[in-house]
Amino acid sequence: MKQQSTAFLIDSDAISASRINEILSSMDGEVRLVGAARNLQEGMAAIQASNPHIVILEVNDLERGAREMELLLSRCPQSAAFVSSTAMRPEWILRLIRAGACEYLSRPVLATELVDAIKKVAKRRIVKNRNTGTVLSVYHPSGGVGTTTIAVNLAATLTAQGHTTALVDLNLSSGDVSAFLDLKPRYNLASVVPKMGQIDANFLKSVIAPHPSGVQVLDGPDHLGEASRITPELLQEVIGVLRTIFEYTVIDTGGELFGCNLATFEMSDRILFNTILSVPGLRTARRYLSTLAEEGFGPDRVKLVVNRYLPRDDIKVSDAEKVLGTKAYHTLPNNYAELMTSINKGVPLALYISRSSFSKSMDQLARQLCLDINS
Repeated sequence: MKQQSTAFLIDSDAISASRINEILSSMDGEVRLVGAARNLQEGMAAIQASNPHIVILEVNDLERGAREMELLLSRCPQSAAFVSSTAMRPEWILRLIRAGACEYLSRPVLATELVDAIKKVAKRRIVKNRNTGTVLSVYHPSGGVGTTTIAVNLAATLTAQGHTTALVDLNLSSGDVSAFLDLKPRYNLASVVPKMGQIDANFLKSVIAPHPSGVQVLDGPDHLGEASRITPELLQEVIGVLRTIFEYTVIDTGGELFGCNLATFEMSDRILFNTILSVPGLRTARRYLSTLAEEGFGPDRVKLVVNRYLPRDDIKVSDAEKVLGTKAYHTLPNNYAELMTSINKGVPLALYISRSSFSKSMDQLARQLCLDINS
């Protein structure tokens, strides 16, 4: 039996509302319209009472639409929000996706676009329901800003808090996870390739390397030539199995936004975009946050983490938030010397010096993520 999605419609145009209802009715029971209203104010109470999987919101004014999107998702964070609008200008699309919309539909709404969007949401929900573990990707397109440091210490902190945790190195051509942990894994992601289509929990457990901290590591390929063998389909299969084994899977990612990265982000509950407070760093962050939003990864899943933060920096967190158009989810202090010592010893700083300001901040980040995801 197919899993049924529920939807609520906010639309002031009777003809448009009737058309959307017809499209939903044609989906052979895959989606059920649980309510409709002419505006969000009129429909909010019913939306909160029915807690639909999807809310389709008509937007005619950009500023009002952005405010309504944020209000809707603050009260119904589990709902996927679709925008329907006649305005197809890039600034509208980007602003509303940043406000939390996961789909932007042109008006009059096309059946193919709406059906595809609903099926995408349903697929995500089925994967999440079947596989209870949480996937956290830590991302920056280039090296040198501490992405691996965050991934390694986040995994170690989650483990220290009592959660079963896997750490995957997805920097396919320049991964450093095993170096940070002083590990020499016998197997890695390339070892999984021959089993593609037949990967199960027992097999993955046999290729994962345990670290003394309790973190279970799936390393990246040893040789550059092996990187091309890692495909998006393989990663989706691997991640799908990992989340049946572990409460949390932390993935260290880098590089451009296509292929393996996009496939991984599709499977991720949260994407921690790491940046530092420098002009080049913020320029890169603005470009990539915009592109992520265009790809459907808005602020509901992409969270900004400011690394190497110093209160006396010339650029303040508030400055970065204005430039990037999004709030910082968390800041991590600059403990560079202590972090380098921990890396050289192969022990995450979160465990090596648990009372350092970085370790305390990492503990707060891990707890914040757990609360956010499980609320």
